[in-house]
Amino acid sequence: MRYLLTVLLSFSFAFGDAVLNCVGSTTIQPIIEQIAQRYKQESGITLNISGGGSQYAVDSLISGKIEIGMVSRDLTEQEKSAVSHVTIGYDTLAFIVNSDNPLKNISKKDLIEIYTGEVKNWKKFNTKDEKIHLVSKRIDRGTLDVFEKYTGLFHPKNPKNSDKTKMIDASAWEAGANNDMMVWVGGIVNSIGYISLGSASAIEKHGLPIKILALEGVKPAKENIQNHSYPIKRELNLVFLKSNKEAEKFADWMLEEYAQESVEKNLFVRAK
Repeated sequence: MRYLLTVLLSFSFAFGDAVLNCVGSTTIQPIIEQIAQRYKQESGITLNISGGGSQYAVDSLISGKIEIGMVSRDLTEQEKSAVSHVTIGYDTLAFIVNSDNPLKNISKKDLIEIYTGEVKNWKKFNTKDEKIHLVSKRIDRGTLDVFEKYTGLFHPKNPKNSDKTKMIDASAWEAGANNDMMVWVGGIVNSIGYISLGSASAIEKHGLPIKILALEGVKPAKENIQNHSYPIKRELNLVFLKSNKEAEKFADWMLEEYAQESVEKNLFVRAK
C-alpha cells in the first residue's frame, strides 16, 4: 500500500503537482502538519505527511520511496554519511504513569529494575500493592533508541543484546505511534511508559489521565532541557538526499521563525 502511494505521488510530480512525501516519527508529525498549509501557500508544494517511525523514515529515504524523513533521535555516523539532515528542534523522553499513581519521581536505577522485570510490583516504591504493567516501544522507533541509550537496556530483538540481564522484559506491551503509548498508560491504572515530552505535555493538557514523572528529581521542563540538568535530550531531525533541492529548501525553511514557532507551540525546544 505504501509503495502504491509512492508511485501515485511520483506521477503527480510528472504532471505538475508538486508534492513532498514526509514520513516517519509521530513525535515530529504534528509540527509538520501544523505548518503544511503555510508552506504550500509560500512554495506551492504539498506536504504528504504520515508516520511509520524514525527507522522507517531513514530506510524509505535511502530506498527512494520518500523525499523527507522525520527522525526523532540523533543520527548515527553511518546515517550522516548516507543522508543530509537539518535539526529543527529538541525534545526529551518523559516517563509517564497513570494519574491514579501517587508516584512523582523515578530514578535511572528504578527504570532498569522495572523494565528488566526485576521489580514487578509498585509497593517497592511505597505507592501501592499492585503489579506493574510495562509499556515500551517497537524496535523501529526512535523513542526506543533514546530509551536504550539512557538505560543501557535493549529490546529483546535488538541484535546488540547478548546480555540477557539487560533485556527489556518480554511482557512489555510495545507501542508504535505515540498515541498508542498515551492511551494505554492513560487507560491502564498500574502502567508505566515513556514518550516524547512534547506529546505527553500536549495530551496531559487535554485531560488524558497520565502523569509526567520527574527523573532523578528533575522535571522534564524546557529550561531543564536547555541547561542540561534533565539527563536526556534528543534531536528532532529532517533527513533528505542532498540531490533533492526541494527537500533541502523545505528542511531549511523549518528553521525560519514561523516554523520554529510551531516547534515551540508543540512544546518542544527550538533549534535556534
